[in-house]
Amino acid sequence: MSGQARRRYRFDTGAQWGACLFDRVDREAFEADGTLGPLAPYEQTAELFGSSGAHAPAVTHAGEIFWRDDEGRVHRMTDCSDAPDVDPAPHAIAHASRIVPTTGGWWVAGESRTALELYDEETFSRLTVVELPDVRLLDIASDGHESLFVLVERDGITEALRLDCSGRVVDTVTFQGINHATAFVFLRRSKRFVICSELCPRLSWFSAEGGAAFKSVVIGALHPCFHATALGTGRGRVFLAGNDGAEFGAKPFVLVFDADGELLGEIALDPRDSPATGVSGARDSLLVSGPRGLLRYSIASVVPDNTSEVRCSITTPRLYSPDREDPRRWLRIDASAHLPEGSALEISCSSTADEKQREPGIWSAPISFHGARSGTTSFSAPLFDVHEPYVWVRITLSATAGGSLPSLGELAVLYPGQSLMQNLPAIYRRAEAQPGNFLRALVGVLESTTQGIDARIASLASHVHPDFASGSWLDFVARWLGLPWDDALGDDQKKRIIAAAPQLARDRGTRAGLATLLRCLLPGAARFRIVDTTADFGFAKVGGGACRGSALPVMLGGFTPSSTALDETSVLGRMRLPCPGFVDDGVRDLAGAVRIDIAASRVERRAWEPWLPALIDAMVPLTARSRLRWVSPQSLRGGRIDGSLVLQGVPTAHLGSDAVTGVARLPERGSRITSTGADIGTRLQ
Repeated sequence: MSGQARRRYRFDTGAQWGACLFDRVDREAFEADGTLGPLAPYEQTAELFGSSGAHAPAVTHAGEIFWRDDEGRVHRMTDCSDAPDVDPAPHAIAHASRIVPTTGGWWVAGESRTALELYDEETFSRLTVVELPDVRLLDIASDGHESLFVLVERDGITEALRLDCSGRVVDTVTFQGINHATAFVFLRRSKRFVICSELCPRLSWFSAEGGAAFKSVVIGALHPCFHATALGTGRGRVFLAGNDGAEFGAKPFVLVFDADGELLGEIALDPRDSPATGVSGARDSLLVSGPRGLLRYSIASVVPDNTSEVRCSITTPRLYSPDREDPRRWLRIDASAHLPEGSALEISCSSTADEKQREPGIWSAPISFHGARSGTTSFSAPLFDVHEPYVWVRITLSATAGGSLPSLGELAVLYPGQSLMQNLPAIYRRAEAQPGNFLRALVGVLESTTQGIDARIASLASHVHPDFASGSWLDFVARWLGLPWDDALGDDQKKRIIAAAPQLARDRGTRAGLATLLRCLLPGAARFRIVDTTADFGFAKVGGGACRGSALPVMLGGFTPSSTALDETSVLGRMRLPCPGFVDDGVRDLAGAVRIDIAASRVERRAWEPWLPALIDAMVPLTARSRLRWVSPQSLRGGRIDGSLVLQGVPTAHLGSDAVTGVARLPERGSRITSTGADIGTRLQ
């Protein structure tokens, strides 16, 4: 266990995963949630949308599903609709065997098979006619964007013409070794063509540049005397619909292949839906058209019972561990994966010391982990017995029938920087270089099983930093620093207080420190005002100026309205006997008094009142007294101490707790305050 950072090759982002080799991995799911997993199978039962026959199913860029029926009508359906909308279609669309939607409209092959026609998808008005003389038009396919591919045969040579959105031929791709081609599709992500040929029925995979096929699958080897009736694509997969030979029952199927030509599975169709006239893949379903209408097979979240095991693998590029003085090369493999019940994860590696070797050789025996209910978990496999400098790592995910699909979130391949072996005496470290050594295996188990503790140690700093800490860590750090604190504060308030800890510690006991605290608690527009009568208004002076002698501070004192002097100034209902220890000397409320005005609504006051006074008291000196006053936002706009906005004349000069400093003033010399003044306080006769 160590909090020091490990040296590792990490695979987490799209760019990092892009350097790996994928086999049967669902790339669409990775773009959606950032996790890698096997291509999900389809349900074996479908939802039927009835129509008088169905042909040429397709999906637009907006996700709208459509097909045509035998009565010359087009059926449209979105994810939000319960039933499709039906519209009459022009002759070319009403008799098309394939309709290709693009951003510019719907492309179909003309009835003469020597021209292409483009129709507006909303009004079905014809926009363009593209003549293709001297060729035999076989099929059309989308490039996934705005262009169109056209499969043609010219002088016995099979070609694919690429047309731009205006219908101009901008490129020609020639295929070698293809005879009697009937249909084709283009895989946008992997940049590959797949062509179905009628002679010795087979599927052939070509690169985007054409040439010879790099993969060919004889359909008869999968199903006896199989007769293909429709070819389609979607979600990086290829779908081939057809029937077994009549002598073998003529059962209808849809075969599912990946972009590399590997068979992923098959879906048995109801004989009533035979023959299938079209097949296409949507975002989350498979569409099959037939005599009864359109069938929609949803993606399965659990592997169907009659489906074979679902698998995928991810192989890293060749990784290199730098030379070291000791024999250590590699440490372990860490994988973060979601592994539910019924699924499994296997980790294996291949190594070499030959710098020129670019492909993995013999793979080691895989280390297997089986799924449980815990969900996402970290898994580790040791690599300390690998002493070659180059290594490949392969992760295999699988799920059996009835199990949920697993997914891989992150992969890390560690090479030694710090190891528990370094903490052992030298006599034990010598055994590390011996293959199959029990002590090294035991330490490797400890290193693998304590990685959670390592991660916690390495992340301790994030618990202290106010930008990342939360919950009880914020409370711990604040009390450790001795900050004014209350657990009832919000997380944002707590983080601002901890971030301002240096200023609060430096300015504690000052007006600046109190203002910093209030800004942390009440951010945004000014919502508070601090009034320190001693600092803001000072003391009166006696002497100085034209007078002889020194200038001395002076304070005007007097009894408060509640004082208990029994004379003509007594006011019934206001005077009272003093509390024990209370001294009313007339200046008690003037020295060391700090008033804080807080503008808050009734709801805010109810929420803040339990803890705000205590936090303010923690920031003022012991010799000062703080008084919290809740005011309206308008009160903070006034320039007077009492926050009032009432327009009035100069108040009558008097001495008392209700006198307004800076506004009330004593009369000029020679004037006299009579009994017409205030009826409370000290009167000067």
